[in-house]
Amino acid sequence: MTSRAAAGGRSRRLIGIGSIGAVLGLLLGLGVVWLQPAASASAHAYVVSSSPTDGEELKARRAAGRVTSDAGGPGPGTADAAPGWTAAGQRGEAGRPTLDAGRTTLTIPIRSGQPTGTYIASWSVISADTHPVGGSVQFGYGVPVSTSAAPSDRSPNAALSLLGGGVMGVLYLGVIGGLGLLPAAVVLGAGASERRRALRLTRTGLAVAAGASLLQLVLQYLWNASGAVSRTDADLAGAVGTFARSSFVVAVSARLALLALAAVAAGPFARDPSRVRAPVVFVALGLGAVATVVVNGHGGAGEWWQFASTLLHASAAIAWIGGLVVLGWLLLRGRLTAERLQRMPYWSIYAAGGVGVLALSGIVQSLIEVRYPAALFTTEYGVILLIKLGLVAVALGLGLLGHLWTRAELRYALDPVEERRPAPGRTARLRSRVRWEAGIGAAVVIVSGVLSSISPAEAAYSPTATVRSEIGPYRVTMEVSPARRGPQTFRVKVVEPSFDSPFPQSVQVQLSQPDGSVQNLKLQFPYRLAGVIHPGRPTPVTFTSAAVNVPQTGKWTATVTVVVSRLEQYTADLPYRVQ
Repeated sequence: MTSRAAAGGRSRRLIGIGSIGAVLGLLLGLGVVWLQPAASASAHAYVVSSSPTDGEELKARRAAGRVTSDAGGPGPGTADAAPGWTAAGQRGEAGRPTLDAGRTTLTIPIRSGQPTGTYIASWSVISADTHPVGGSVQFGYGVPVSTSAAPSDRSPNAALSLLGGGVMGVLYLGVIGGLGLLPAAVVLGAGASERRRALRLTRTGLAVAAGASLLQLVLQYLWNASGAVSRTDADLAGAVGTFARSSFVVAVSARLALLALAAVAAGPFARDPSRVRAPVVFVALGLGAVATVVVNGHGGAGEWWQFASTLLHASAAIAWIGGLVVLGWLLLRGRLTAERLQRMPYWSIYAAGGVGVLALSGIVQSLIEVRYPAALFTTEYGVILLIKLGLVAVALGLGLLGHLWTRAELRYALDPVEERRPAPGRTARLRSRVRWEAGIGAAVVIVSGVLSSISPAEAAYSPTATVRSEIGPYRVTMEVSPARRGPQTFRVKVVEPSFDSPFPQSVQVQLSQPDGSVQNLKLQFPYRLAGVIHPGRPTPVTFTSAAVNVPQTGKWTATVTVVVSRLEQYTADLPYRVQ
């Protein structure tokens, strides 16, 4: 059977992939070869070695990657390796590739500082007789190629995860009560007595946030310990020390200090908000405390702009819901006066700004955490997010009714004959709507806490691509799971045409991008499982691959070869799509 290596075409790009960032790099191109005499039409370059090799696990970084070809002829062909990219979109090459004096080895300098992970290196070459040759190798730096995560014999306790999400929701509520009430009270023109009540609620909220933070420390340690492998006293002592030095504990410790300082700064703010220094200090301490919450959540796991977006999202929620609490339980306790009615437009501006920032940052967060539209309906995170969005929509509807109420009352209040105030019973209707809106907002906060404790939809989404085909006389079903960028596992089920047909010995699969740089990436199939044997009926055989890291979305082709014997093999190209 002829080699499928030529299917690589003239691909010129190096695609690095990996668990968020790994040693990309060692990509490599093919060395230029010497031409055979013109009469030797079959002479062209073949790869004889590469460094790193396919499936190799590197223990140390390398300064360059190399691919060596045989001597295909006396004259030079052309060879190239395209720039490399990690999964995070970073370039991997450190300079232009160079050929050795014999024009058989291409060396590509690799950028230093690459993180651990799994990579793909691809090359393409046109040899002197115009035969295209290309290939890819997969290798790991600091991790085995066939694994995408470190193995463990235990999983963290699911009940602790759920409880941790509930505590996170309580923390959010405490932060809203501790940081959102005083600013809203000032914006809405609360009097001295109302600000004193807001101060008491503020300090209560800060105390709740501090208590929830302490409980978080306990639950996080127990959660970590529930997934630990060893249980000796020495290991336990070491785990406590390691946990105490972790970034999680550092962030919570900083939060406790900031909450305590905010409780002190809240007094001057409530007594005299006209003095600029007190509000500025209180707001700055509050933003710092919120930032420590974001750091320990999903917002702290990505790029700086993800952190900034999440911080804006949380701050907007604090402003919006804190304002609802002040309005519903402090300022609308009785019938609105004409003077207070005139200040209601300030609340509309304040709330609209908070909701606007909340919506925009929420869209950004959804694109990050969900990414795939289908993940909204097929993952736990997506379904809970839909519930959150539904609650937000109801709250916004109530907010719109309150805004329309205010506009109608203001038109009536501007009667030139006399200053007006809402008719008896009208304020109670607004108060009821505001309290319902605040209650739904609190539910949104609790749901947000649950979301922060589970895997984002983007990570949990696991679509499966299934392709069926006749390959020679055999019926073949190929399943790719998950059919998305990153680690993939292939299951190839082969069914004989009849019970007395030759039994397939193995399958070979090579992955290529029709219009991309990865060509002829070989998969390893260490597992073979025969199906149930029924007399007189063919027995299906399933071959399962080791994990392969696919770096790009779009169209891919799996070249599947069913090997019956050295002389009998059948091959077909099975297309599938990576999401």
